[in-house]
Parts: sequence; structure tokens; C-alpha cells
Amino acid sequence: MKLVEDLTNDPAGLSGANISKFFQHLGNFDWNHIKATRYKDEEGSWKGVSRRVFTGETGESPQFHVRYFEIDKDGYSTLEHHQHEHVVVVMRGQGHAIVGERRLELKFGDVLYVAPNEIHQFSNGKEEPFGFLCIVNADRDRPVPVELGAESSCR
Repeated sequence: MKLVEDLTNDPAGLSGANISKFFQHLGNFDWNHIKATRYKDEEGSWKGVSRRVFTGETGESPQFHVRYFEIDKDGYSTLEHHQHEHVVVVMRGQGHAIVGERRLELKFGDVLYVAPNEIHQFSNGKEEPFGFLCIVNADRDRPVPVELGAESSCR
């Protein structure tokens, strides 16, 4: 067996291929070959959120997707619910989550399981960005926004 030191030496080969991939952390919560994108295309239900997708959109065949979300100061995700479950692992800063009727403070290392159909939202009221990994089912339904107003309900 021949060992390859750098699985990322061909960035073009990473896209669309079900091969082993290594995304090196470059500091400041950036990874090689991973670009930050908008949280969602539609506006109005969220503010100051970016996402990075590690697995699930470039040819892999897992039963799950791994994404990293980052919420800026005074930012928030959409208040929503959906049939699929997901797990959140806090990697950076501190933030809040609404899960059902509970408001939780989250910090580095905390793990949150969000059950199917549970209303939830994430927000950040601190200066430092609030960042977390989100592991979600590969086969999933579309989120349904909950209308309680334009601002975050969990700040």
C-alpha cells in the first residue's frame, strides 16, 4: 500500500468524487478547499450566518452531511422546524439556542441533539463569532419557517 501525505493535493479532484478527503484547518475557523457561503438563499428570516459544507455535496455517499455554521454578533438562524434530526457541536464562541420552549446557553464543546419537528433557532449576542458543526441526515425534508417576527426570538 502506498501512502499519500496530502489527500488535498488535487483540489479539482475533490469535487464530485467519492474519495477520502482531508480538509486542513488553516486557523480562524477556515479550512483548505472549503468556502464560506450564505446560510440560505432567501432573506428575511436570518441575519449574519455563513455555512461551510465538508461532506454531502461533493460526491460523497454518507448517510449524513457535516456542515460548519458561523453566526456573527447579533446574528441568528431561521426559527424553524423539520422532520429530520440533527446534532450540533459548538466549536467557537458562545451562543443561544431555542429548542421547543427551552432557551439554552451554548459554549465550546457543548453538544445539542435537536429532535424531529422541534422548533429551534440559534443566535449570537457576543462579539466573537458563534460557530458549530451541524451533522444532519443526508436524506432530509425542507425546513419550515415559524413566523414570530423578523427578529431572533432567542437573543
